[in-house]
Amino acid sequence: MNERSSKMGRPRAMPDNGMWREEQPPSPAPGQKPVSAKPAVEFKSAAAFCAEYTPLSYAIEPIVRSSSLYTLTAKTGAGKTAFLVVAALAIATGRPDILGLDVNRGRVAYLAFENPDDARMRFKVAAFLLNIDIDELSDDLVILDMRVKPEEVVTKLNAMAKQRPFSLVLVDTLAAFFDGDNINDNVQGGEFMRRVRPLTRIDGLPSVVVAAHPVKNAAEDNLVPYGGGAILNEVDGNLCLAKQPESGLVTLHWQGKLRGLEFKPAFFRFEITGSPDVLDAKGRQVQLPTMRPSAEEFAEERQAAEIDISIALLKAMLAEPAGTQAAWGAAIGRTKSIVNRKLQTLQRQKLVESTLGKWTITAKGKGALVEAK
Repeated sequence: MNERSSKMGRPRAMPDNGMWREEQPPSPAPGQKPVSAKPAVEFKSAAAFCAEYTPLSYAIEPIVRSSSLYTLTAKTGAGKTAFLVVAALAIATGRPDILGLDVNRGRVAYLAFENPDDARMRFKVAAFLLNIDIDELSDDLVILDMRVKPEEVVTKLNAMAKQRPFSLVLVDTLAAFFDGDNINDNVQGGEFMRRVRPLTRIDGLPSVVVAAHPVKNAAEDNLVPYGGGAILNEVDGNLCLAKQPESGLVTLHWQGKLRGLEFKPAFFRFEITGSPDVLDAKGRQVQLPTMRPSAEEFAEERQAAEIDISIALLKAMLAEPAGTQAAWGAAIGRTKSIVNRKLQTLQRQKLVESTLGKWTITAKGKGALVEAK
């Protein structure tokens, strides 16, 4: 071996033209596996490169692209599981009315790692509300309710996809799926998401959406996955759900990262219903939330209505400073519970404050009333 090859750590030879080149790997000894040749570096013409474009495809248009890996981050109670359930039913049935968005019908795999019992009830209640016969779905929707490693999931779904491809894989949740000992470790977090990505390459090139929790006490503009920053680096986009406390509406958009085309926020609402197939021990129907689409115009109307209620409550408080929540509620035509909920919201906005159980308008709240006039 010459001096340069020993320093570089790989065999090189000097041909007659004086240009260094890689030597071919030696022939393997009998019984040994051949050494893989290093792939040649080749440039493509711009025309050849652009000719490889394939039309964009989506599981959920225009939000969830095929063969892409997403996280879906939301606070507890904002609808992570509720959204995954209706997304699974929408794709499995091909019904755009379920999400209020165009969908491509296909096979769905749902990984119920965090709370299989809760997912089971939610599927039954949602199916009843949406007039879907679970029995008729057959293997359009398959569910895994035991925790396994990503490689085991990939192997199993790969085998199943040979018979019939998948369009969507849903994971509930990242925290329950993670098999390391420190999700905040960047090396572990990034490596784990790289182990999940092969799910996007099984037959059918499915979209993969992994529900995730945000950091503790996350603000509405910081809905990114809890854990090492490498988790966000390894995904194609971070979708997020934000619940508006005033209107109860839920907004689906993205934060932190999005590879691909921008899309408008989608709005949803919760519909609390039961099903005769989901009863408690005393025979009563269990009431659970199902996520339903809400038109943008309706969302704006709800938001405007909530602002009107806030203004009316502030006026009632200003007119009767010593009043009770019940009295203020009667003045604006709302129940005491609604007034209490609204006061909590106004307190976060620093428009009212509570001292020794007594609610009063702040200077900022009085200023807001002046501006409203």
